[in-house]
Amino acid sequence: MSGLKNGIINVFTLHTTTGITINENDPKLEEDIARFMEKAVPEDDSYGHHRFYRRDGRMAVNAYSHIRASLLGANVTIPLHAGEMVLGARQNIYLVELDGPQLRGLAVQIMGE
Repeated sequence: MSGLKNGIINVFTLHTTTGITINENDPKLEEDIARFMEKAVPEDDSYGHHRFYRRDGRMAVNAYSHIRASLLGANVTIPLHAGEMVLGARQNIYLVELDGPQLRGLAVQIMGE
């Protein structure tokens, strides 16, 4: 990795329609979270972001993706100890795609000693 032994790792998404979270790796929980997001922020609501962009000739019809991403957050910070990420036994880092599939990028910064 970086050669650092102790510190923190910050993982940041470079996109406004993805979210990053830490949760249990359970397909049923993933379904529950997706169902919650669909109810809390439905795709077919009336959003002001749904409009035509003259500068690139594209439609913006993904306001729900931006709002869902805001609920999840754009980054997570994980402790680093003895060169290993400190996560609970069931904790996993999720990059949540909300407007794709698309090619996505992350920024990872490791700080410490």
